[in-house]
Amino acid sequence: MVATFISGETQFPEFTTVLLVNDVPVEYYDSDIKKVVSRRHWRVNDIMEETFLRDFGTGDVYTRMKTSSHIMMKRSNHTQGVHVYQVFTACDLEDNTLNRFFVISAYDGEEKCQYDAIRHTQNTMIPEFVWSKVTREIKQMTYTNLYQPLCVRTLRRYLQEDKNILLRKERPRVRVIQKTEPHSGRTQVSCVATGFYPRRVNMTLLRDDRPVPDRELTGGEVLPNGDGTYQLRRSLSVSEEELRERHRYTCTVSHLSVDNKLDVNWEPEAPADAVLISAVLIAVLVLTALIITAIVLCRRRRHTGEGDED
Repeated sequence: MVATFISGETQFPEFTTVLLVNDVPVEYYDSDIKKVVSRRHWRVNDIMEETFLRDFGTGDVYTRMKTSSHIMMKRSNHTQGVHVYQVFTACDLEDNTLNRFFVISAYDGEEKCQYDAIRHTQNTMIPEFVWSKVTREIKQMTYTNLYQPLCVRTLRRYLQEDKNILLRKERPRVRVIQKTEPHSGRTQVSCVATGFYPRRVNMTLLRDDRPVPDRELTGGEVLPNGDGTYQLRRSLSVSEEELRERHRYTCTVSHLSVDNKLDVNWEPEAPADAVLISAVLIAVLVLTALIITAIVLCRRRRHTGEGDED
């Protein structure tokens, strides 16, 4: 879940929460509409329990984030302007067992506090955020008895009810794109994978079967498409000298939807002057062959004519 509290005048609600399962938004709440918008198929016997727990949890998160936001504004000497305090809470299931449960908070995009809700360890550089012994015990009870069961139960229900969407696998489409950089004259070679789901993907650009160092590449951030799938692009700037060396570039992609790696090769085209020289050489060779053939034929005819006269 991603919760956001905004201080200052904006067109956005002061407080919002978005619940995601495998990167897919499944629930939304904000302080303007004051209700949860969900894609779940609510069952009658779930409504009272779930509504109470969610209302309590939402109110608790809102109160804590508002207090924390004011603390950070005071520490940062921020008296005006727009400032954002966010909390990211996640639980991971692996083989139907809780693997991770953690909370990360940030102010204006800078991480300020971490809490491991399984080991109950806190890591923060903000003195005001350090819990006392009593507060720590209360937090431990709250996360153990309320938030952890709620997170796990919600995750399991969504995975069961919407598994065709949340557990689907879509194969990436991979290609290599070449374009000339207008200012430098260099050639940009881009490895592009798009249309894949889930989000996790591995992409490597090879030069003559050897990985290109990351320092030579740009991009590498997985971005969402408008249809619920993802895309990834990594690019390499190639000089004219490298193009003349005729290296072979390979884009290789690994994803859950495919058993083996997907490989797409690209080799630079020969430079225009090289193509022209090759064409001239071929033309000369062809012309030479024609001349030789003509000479041979003429000599044969001459010898044939002399034989007839004899």
